[in-house]
Amino acid sequence: MSNKIIVITGASGGVGSMISKGLAKKGNYIICLGRNKNRLEELVKDIELLGGSASFNIVDMMNEQMVLDASDKIIKNTGKVDVWINNVGVNNHNAIGPTWELEPENWWNEVSLNLYTAFIGTRTAINLMKNRNSGYIINLGGGGVQEPKPFGSAYGAAKTAIVKFTETVNIELEEENLNIKAFSFNPGFIKNERTEDLVESDVCRKYMPKLEEILKYGKMSDAQDSIDLISALISGRADKLSGKYFFSDDKNIEEVLLNEKEFVKQEKNLLRVIL
Repeated sequence: MSNKIIVITGASGGVGSMISKGLAKKGNYIICLGRNKNRLEELVKDIELLGGSASFNIVDMMNEQMVLDASDKIIKNTGKVDVWINNVGVNNHNAIGPTWELEPENWWNEVSLNLYTAFIGTRTAINLMKNRNSGYIINLGGGGVQEPKPFGSAYGAAKTAIVKFTETVNIELEEENLNIKAFSFNPGFIKNERTEDLVESDVCRKYMPKLEEILKYGKMSDAQDSIDLISALISGRADKLSGKYFFSDDKNIEEVLLNEKEFVKQEKNLLRVIL
């Protein structure tokens, strides 16, 4: 698993920063993509202090040309990409509340920032990996996938779409005989600057008060569980489980791998309408 070249989008803050550091500690070379130059520089320094290796590119994942330019630079500098993690995710305060009261532009912006960035990242990654016919794509799902997310319809809709999108792309890769595997997973509710800002906002306190209770008194998710899950998914041992959606909080990936045949047979961890 070690010594893979891993691209992580939205790496400059929150979960992306934690995942970048954790995967770097496992011996991987991390290419951090994000918009904040100062934070990216700080992240790369932190990774190097941990004994890891990393570099960064300033990229707005909503800008296709910037993404293409960055991918050209990555291939020129490293020659390949083994893993691409679409970590960009936002939960904007102006997209929280009763759906009929939200401004259409704010609702659609929330969906786009989550879903379009996963699409453009996945598209770019596949085109980088096709020549070598190998690679892994990891997309982040989240709240609203396994159950409704009241007052957060934009975020929940986007994350649900990402999970189905990932499964669909994985089927397409298989049918085109491309040895590129796509997975999605939910990192859980991890404490960081972004989640604290969200929970402490007036709109979140009004419509999602339980989040503040969890942040202050409940059990938060551990970023290390996401790091361990990703490491297993890109190790080659989980290839037959590609296209599926995992939960880092479950901490059960090793058990799943031991029972992979039954897991696949029962179509577990896939979005299905049960009639």
